[in-house]
Amino acid sequence: MMTKKRELQAMQDFSYPLNEPLSAQQMFSRIRAYNENLRAVRFCRRPKDTAKLRILVKDNIGVEDFFTSAGSYALRHLMLPDAFCVRQIRKNTQIDIFGKTHLTELAGFVTTRVLKDGYSELGGFGRNPHGAQHPCRGSSSGSAIACAAGFCDAALGTETRGSLMMPAMANGVYGFKPTRGSVSRSGIIPLSSSFDAPGVLARSISGLKTVFSSMLGKDEFDFQSFTPESLRKKRFNGRTLLFFISPGDEAALNSRSVRRLISALKNGGFHIEFRCAPMVEFDYKTISSADIKKDMTDFLQRYASETEPKTFEALVERYISRAHAHPYGMERLTYAQETELPHGKALDFLVQINTQKANRLIGEALEMSGAQAVLSLNYLDWWAIGGGPSLSMPIDFSVTLPRSIMIGAKAREDYALLSLAEEIEGLLNR
Repeated sequence: MMTKKRELQAMQDFSYPLNEPLSAQQMFSRIRAYNENLRAVRFCRRPKDTAKLRILVKDNIGVEDFFTSAGSYALRHLMLPDAFCVRQIRKNTQIDIFGKTHLTELAGFVTTRVLKDGYSELGGFGRNPHGAQHPCRGSSSGSAIACAAGFCDAALGTETRGSLMMPAMANGVYGFKPTRGSVSRSGIIPLSSSFDAPGVLARSISGLKTVFSSMLGKDEFDFQSFTPESLRKKRFNGRTLLFFISPGDEAALNSRSVRRLISALKNGGFHIEFRCAPMVEFDYKTISSADIKKDMTDFLQRYASETEPKTFEALVERYISRAHAHPYGMERLTYAQETELPHGKALDFLVQINTQKANRLIGEALEMSGAQAVLSLNYLDWWAIGGGPSLSMPIDFSVTLPRSIMIGAKAREDYALLSLAEEIEGLLNR
């Protein structure tokens, strides 16, 4: 049974208001004071006073100054060069990369049983800064927690299927999953080359936009990579938004925060179409399981030292040999290991079917309503599967747990989506 002291600690709010400025010293002091409770940061040094933005990086993304583990004991001493997106960011001298954040182990591919708690063997359980009674979600849990707790201005994360968006929504920070291919995946420990996409979590839209713009670049070693010039559209032409309603949304729709959002949008000249969100299933488990077997092996054979496993199968064997260290199971790993899965052209065809299905759903929904973007109170995986951009933004901090919304658009409309979020924020702050 939880003692009164532990109960009070669990209820304690360690968040830091997003509209309050933070100095480098404040960030470093907050990390030293609260990271033991929140379990967000794996490594860090003192951030630079002269930087405009001080950022942390999810611990599946290579940063040459620190080990990169994906939360796995088997990879705890893995040294990687800077990932392509990190190299791009370093060209912006106003941004200081000063540490790494914990994550759900192997980006959620060990077990789904503690995915909502951001658990890894190396980091333990993540804790939502707004109160331990609220899940922090995963897998970019540490990055979201760090932003919400005032440990950094922004943090890099990765999205495969909710890995960035869900922690951003749960912890009340801004999150952006760009169009897949706009930011390279090279130098990042993979889960699924079909769906993986690096992105940004931040304390402000302006910070999020700056970091995203600094990450862009065509990478010849990432087969999905494309040139930034493809992201030309800066604003949407229309003023119609499609608001998707999911089962169980009725109470939230009648809440003060959502009524205020709808009123602000209408007063700002937006027309809102309300529709029920269709229930859709994708072959995510099959595809991601098939992907990781090849993608992880290719990655380890390139980067692993003599002390690390060199194939996905060897990695799974390491886990099985230390089963006592994984009390919550490892069913995702063993499923991929033991199941006969599609590969080659069969896998490519299945990926194509799923991405086209997701993009068709998005395109048809927007076309039928005459809308330019979709709003939702809940996470929808269409954009993770289809590859288009999605964004999470908080709309109300007056309640114990901030209320957030998700916004999605068509592929390569990234800057138009960011501009829409800026406008919505302005309308809410009037």
